[in-house]
Amino acid sequence: MMYQSLENFSLRKINFVKTRTTILKAVTNLLKQEEFSSITVDEICQKAQISRGTFFNYFCTKDHIFHYYLRIFTIKIALRIKLWDKNMTFEEKLKDLYTWFSEDKQYIRFLDSYINMVLNVGEEANEMKLIDAEFVYFFNGIEENEYVYYNSLTMGKIFEKLCKEAVEKGEITIKKPSEELAALCAGVISATYVADKLNDKQEHLTMFNKVWKA
Repeated sequence: MMYQSLENFSLRKINFVKTRTTILKAVTNLLKQEEFSSITVDEICQKAQISRGTFFNYFCTKDHIFHYYLRIFTIKIALRIKLWDKNMTFEEKLKDLYTWFSEDKQYIRFLDSYINMVLNVGEEANEMKLIDAEFVYFFNGIEENEYVYYNSLTMGKIFEKLCKEAVEKGEITIKKPSEELAALCAGVISATYVADKLNDKQEHLTMFNKVWKA
């Protein structure tokens, strides 16, 4: 990894970013051979060439690596959404989201972790926040006054905003609270992924999208 973008930060912050990203990279490499639930902290430490003590200085538990990844992934999705054409339909937006999720191999490997997090504690419980140096390292175009917003952003909030706009345009006619529509949105994308894996000759997103007019 290259860290030239961090040259204006203190050595302490540069090392902080290097270590967290090294651990994350080690996990993404391990995910090529096994599921996240099967990976051990010792395996991660061996791959990252760090001690267990160092690992726990940066991540309280193994699950916090997923929380860190989810924070980065969510911000990436939000920035891509900002580039959408204003005339895109709700179903076109869902297709884009589905494509982005499907193309991100790490996200798919973390899917079980995401579902467990949503069901058990909720995305708002994500304690992993990016420091200023990480915002500079990972992203372009995010201002310092936006850090708090992006550190609190969740996929649920993204889905909720998406569904609210679709309701206002009459693209969603099903009468449900915004939070429930957001959950349904996540469910449609997840179900489409599973169905497509079982039968890649069928366009399942179009089928599942019928729910919005129920």
